[in-house]
Amino acid sequence: MANTKKKLITYLLIIALTLLVVNIAVDLFTTKVNKPIHSELTRAQIENTFWKVLDDYGIDASWVKKKKFREENEDSITAQFFVTLPAEIPIPLIIKDINNVIEKDITGFVSKETQIFGATEIKIYTNELLKLKATLTPDKKLVRQKNEYSFIISDAFDIADMLFNSFLNVNYPLAAAIAPDPDAILKADSLQRFSKEYILLLNDDIDDSKMKLVQEYQKELLRSSIRNILASFAKAKYVAVEEKGSLFNSPIYNFVRDEFKKRKFTTIPLSEFIRLETEDEQELLSKFKFYSEDTTVARRKVFYLTYDNFGKILPYLSKYKKRGSKIVPVSKSYLNTKKGRD
Repeated sequence: MANTKKKLITYLLIIALTLLVVNIAVDLFTTKVNKPIHSELTRAQIENTFWKVLDDYGIDASWVKKKKFREENEDSITAQFFVTLPAEIPIPLIIKDINNVIEKDITGFVSKETQIFGATEIKIYTNELLKLKATLTPDKKLVRQKNEYSFIISDAFDIADMLFNSFLNVNYPLAAAIAPDPDAILKADSLQRFSKEYILLLNDDIDDSKMKLVQEYQKELLRSSIRNILASFAKAKYVAVEEKGSLFNSPIYNFVRDEFKKRKFTTIPLSEFIRLETEDEQELLSKFKFYSEDTTVARRKVFYLTYDNFGKILPYLSKYKKRGSKIVPVSKSYLNTKKGRD
């Protein structure tokens, strides 16, 4: 009996020691995850968030008034905001963006919206303390400073079929640049079904004998080529010319230009467009940002770029659209002042 008790005690000691060793091992090899501590945002931080969201929507600072605020039981703030904004801006989206930013920083905040005679009053509380009070009032007379962008994809007809289908399904009204060629006719005719347009590009890639524009051709042959080009690509919006190409630098260019003009087309040099053809992504984004935010020149801009580069600037388009800028078909761009086909 005594031996049995000794064995039992020994087994229990072994089990206890084993569990102790296991617990120590778990503590040593398990990485403890510290939960982030959410700190309460100050009134100034919430106000800064408010100002940033207004700026994201292109709301001019002169449309925002800050006035003294006093209310019983609401002594945590001393001022309130009155914002007059263009009626085109959806106020619920502004409120949603403010809430989204604040939610990333803290938990337990409360946002309240109240409709008052067409205006929207918002209040933001943290820990039951009022941190922001603002009244947003739409005004149909106010207009944001905004740009209009059009995009011509230089290689739309040269990319792989999968990418071409992707180009067709982009939700923006893009245009393709097409060097006249019989093999491109059916593809060009398909663009309209996808709300896409195209321009013709006169460059050194035109090889078809019925469409070539070379100085070896006599005037009648050149006229025939021009007629064939315009008949085959009846939906072309504009005719552009590559300035580095042999046509532009040849003795026949003036004749070709005048023949297109007789047919209601002005040949547009590619330098008329803002070319974004660099392979350096940082340089590309910097250049696009510069032209998009530049207010010293016309606000209607036409960009000429590869489909790959268009994909790289796509995230920035959402930012500028939020500020009120629009993406319009090339046929609705400032090129309308130059002759093209409706």
